Amino acid sequence: MNTNKLFYKITILFVLLVMFMTACTPKPESTPVSTEAQPTAVVATQAPEYIDTFTFATSQEPTLLDPAIVYDGSDRITRLIYESLLNYKGSSVSELEPALATGYTVSDDGLTYTFTLRQGVTFQDGTAFNADAVKFSFDRMITIGKGFAWAFWMLKEVNVVDEFTVDFVLTQQFPFFPTLIANRYGSPIVSPSIMQHEVDGDLAETWMQDHAIGTGPYMLTKWDRSQSIVLDYYPGYWRGWTDKNIKHVIALLIPESSTMRQMLERGEILSANYPGVDDTITLMNNSEITVVQAPENSSNFNWFILFNTQKGIFQDVKVREAISWAFPYENIVNVAFKGQSNQSFGPLPDGEPGFASDLFQYHQDMEKARQLLAEAGIQPGTEIKVTYGSHDWGIKLLDALTVTLSDLGFKVTSEALGWSAMTENMANQETAPDIVIADWWDDYPDGVGYIQGVAGQFWWGGGREEKDYFYYNQEVVDLLNQADAEVDLTRRYEVLHQAQELIIADIPAIWAFDYYAAIPFLNNVKGYVFNSHYIYTFNLYDMWVEKP
Repeated sequence: MNTNKLFYKITILFVLLVMFMTACTPKPESTPVSTEAQPTAVVATQAPEYIDTFTFATSQEPTLLDPAIVYDGSDRITRLIYESLLNYKGSSVSELEPALATGYTVSDDGLTYTFTLRQGVTFQDGTAFNADAVKFSFDRMITIGKGFAWAFWMLKEVNVVDEFTVDFVLTQQFPFFPTLIANRYGSPIVSPSIMQHEVDGDLAETWMQDHAIGTGPYMLTKWDRSQSIVLDYYPGYWRGWTDKNIKHVIALLIPESSTMRQMLERGEILSANYPGVDDTITLMNNSEITVVQAPENSSNFNWFILFNTQKGIFQDVKVREAISWAFPYENIVNVAFKGQSNQSFGPLPDGEPGFASDLFQYHQDMEKARQLLAEAGIQPGTEIKVTYGSHDWGIKLLDALTVTLSDLGFKVTSEALGWSAMTENMANQETAPDIVIADWWDDYPDGVGYIQGVAGQFWWGGGREEKDYFYYNQEVVDLLNQADAEVDLTRRYEVLHQAQELIIADIPAIWAFDYYAAIPFLNNVKGYVFNSHYIYTFNLYDMWVEKP
């Protein structure tokens, strides 16, 4: 049987049947097409959900929580508990905005700053915030005389005008005074109720080491030494609360940079505070992590190697010059720190007002270094003791310095110390080492204040007796004081430049590099604003965390 012919006959009959049925079916009425715009369909989107707990790792445990004394990384916690009268606005390094004060005026002679205070604010124990609390906080800070108190050398008195008005009276004009008020050190306001815990006239200093009562959004709940710190939200906070706000904070104390990085990569924490350079680079290449970094040429943070100019071999400027020629600057910047820094021009980082790029800058010259050591009569095997902060950056500098000194024939011993122990150790020549590796960032945007801070912390300040100075030059002291009293900024920085030239000539330090700070976050963390004056702290109340 020819199946092909049969198949074709059946197919033709089927097509004819379909055509017949289609022709008999009534046609539907045509629908007119409108030329008018049609409404766009609204697609429902799910509202974001938020995580109310911010967990981060930090390499530095607070030494204490008293804002009158805090002058180190303890501010990563205290800035969440306490507030100042003014804040830096957003990422600006110069513009200020109201905080506990709603505004201020300056007298015609520039000596009195009158602050109007915010009403309806309470401390975390229910005590009312007012002018008495402001006066109490500043009087207490000045009386204790530690931490950032040195910066208020021009403050004569604080006077209560009325319940919500306070005067700050200065001994002389100081154009940077409002920026001192916005500082995270010294200026935060403490509840006068802490005086219930005063013992033997200590202004509650002992109690305040591990207790805190501020007006800020978060309250101290728990502190397990060497483990963690827990903060919870203050329900009565004057700015109020929404579901979007972070309400709980957990700071995990993780000294190892690699551990912090791994925890962030696994999503166990939301941020790692001050990881080492290698781990920072690794995190920068992770698409699930955002690393916020200071722009290049805007640093207010540098690392340096300080010589003890008052005892041992570094009393001889030729020896200090020799080590300065021997140090591997280019290798440090490009290899050890992988482009996260630039070689310093003297004591000021490149973003600090008063920075000068025309100062003499060393480069590595081992032949010249050996020649100077020979002229100084330094024998092979001479011992050098170095102390350093145990952070990754300090360790990398130590490694480079140790290799350099060993290559020159020195015998190097080193000791890792925490910040407070390191500065106390070098403030007494009986315990002071030959070299200290340290870092500094500014307290307010002014190069004079920057160098005064370095001097107060490391060289001749901090209540040291003259015999315990690490470095001293009376002409430098006089120039810095002259510059500090100068209101005209052009003249101020001209005088500062003279001081910097003398410092460079004295060689009290190797000015190693300016660092561009970097802080990593998981991508679902939003609202963080980098401000170099609040470096390594968080504006957590204005941040939020979206559920992935």
